[in-house]
Amino acid sequence: MILYIAVTILVLALGMWVRPRTAVRTDSGIYSSTLSRQDALSRICLCAIFATLFIPEALRVNTGNDYAKYVDFMHNIGISAYDYVATEFGFNALVKLIYSASGFENYLLVFAVFAALTVGLFLLAMRQQADNFTFSFFLFMMFGYYFQSYNTVRYYFALALTVVSIKYLQDRRYGYFVLLILLAATFHKSVLIVLVLYPLALLPWKRIHIAAAYALGLVVLLTKDFWMKVVVKLYPSYEGTQFLSGGYSSISWTNIARCCAVIILAIYVWRRRAKAGLPTTAGGGVRGRFYLFCNIEALGIYIFCSFIPFISRIGYYLTVTQIFFIPALIGCMPDSTEKERREKKIITGLVILASVIYFIALLRKMPDDTIKILPYKSFLFNDMPAIWSDVNR
Repeated sequence: MILYIAVTILVLALGMWVRPRTAVRTDSGIYSSTLSRQDALSRICLCAIFATLFIPEALRVNTGNDYAKYVDFMHNIGISAYDYVATEFGFNALVKLIYSASGFENYLLVFAVFAALTVGLFLLAMRQQADNFTFSFFLFMMFGYYFQSYNTVRYYFALALTVVSIKYLQDRRYGYFVLLILLAATFHKSVLIVLVLYPLALLPWKRIHIAAAYALGLVVLLTKDFWMKVVVKLYPSYEGTQFLSGGYSSISWTNIARCCAVIILAIYVWRRRAKAGLPTTAGGGVRGRFYLFCNIEALGIYIFCSFIPFISRIGYYLTVTQIFFIPALIGCMPDSTEKERREKKIITGLVILASVIYFIALLRKMPDDTIKILPYKSFLFNDMPAIWSDVNR
């Protein structure tokens, strides 16, 4: 745990030095691409953040609740006698490529490659989309997206690609958005759901539409037996397992509370801006509405689809927008008077405090079998024969 806390403190300190890119206007009216000192410092800090996050994730061994399961998947992928492996073909192809290039079952390198890709893509997305990189990166760490990527490496790589794709959707470059999602689906097919959920979040929903959608969600909940049969059709590996016995399907009160808190914050900011005579769109235009409706969708999914195994994997595609939405909301709060500035500071402090409490709760759960990110093990500091025995057990 000391290692994780040290990593978190170091990267958050580095993140404070990252600033938006600067563009210098020349006498001819053309923006120069000259690299300023601040830009250079930001790039150095981003590289240091990447290295600090990548190294411990790449060097881990048997750290994560599905590490051994993935080793088994990769072993089966590498054996030509296996005609079918449960993982998607993009993942299978990458594993075969790495194994072929290495000349042996180099699953350590596979985990390292996924660590590099996942961390790099998340940082790229925050660099491109965050109004306040420091604040967004703080939420990214506090909400556990980095540490949870030690598990289910396929899913978190797909999630990182999805976060990158949001920029193209909001810029109406739909072809790039769809291509990125289809690429992500070759590693985790659950991501295909965003081809429906994200465009829906762009629509100009009214209260009556939201009420109707939640009524439909209630119907889904009341007919859950039918929908569970659909889930089994999509994921045949769930049939006859503990996933259908309720062990992995229950209401996530924490995620529900997070969604409710973000929606309440958006409503509060909207009202404060209206009172101050400012445009009332929470969080800034189309982007703000998209983030808001993503959280409304997530709230409905967590309430009405809690019976579906691992429903959080669907919810995360929507709630990950909170790392952009919360800073955008706080950033657009009125601050022309002393009272408004004081309110803004109080809300910022409450968000930081709640995020730290959330992170502490995550740290306490890390040794649990459902997460198993602790104890941390690496081939640099542990007895390798004992680790191999645990992995292959």
